[in-house]
Amino acid sequence: MDAVKGSTLLSVQSENDGQIWGIQVAGSDGTERLLEVDASGKVVSGPRVKDTGEGEKARVMGMVKGSEVTFKEAAEKVSSSVPQGKITHMSLDRYNDNLLVWDADVVTEDGTWHGVRVNAEDGTVTKNG
Repeated sequence: MDAVKGSTLLSVQSENDGQIWGIQVAGSDGTERLLEVDASGKVVSGPRVKDTGEGEKARVMGMVKGSEVTFKEAAEKVSSSVPQGKITHMSLDRYNDNLLVWDADVVTEDGTWHGVRVNAEDGTVTKNG
């Protein structure tokens, strides 16, 4: 977050078996920036602007403003719901039913995948798999 001051985390994605993490953040105007960090948290690439246009910026700002649950709070809820798992992807998104959620992929040591969603407005957790 220090690489893009005043930004809000939108997504993290594990790459190279967790050695690199793809990060997407939104600035205060909805501009999305992409960067990669290594396992220690050091920025190894970016940040670079993701050119999305005004409509997407407005959509992103709507999600950021609508989320009462922070990334950190959502990650804690995901980890509690699959205590032996490792989060490999987590993102803030709005689904067809207009529900704003933190959507996470979690993998346990035996390779079992779990899909976990945290309602970004009230913190309710739902889980698949």
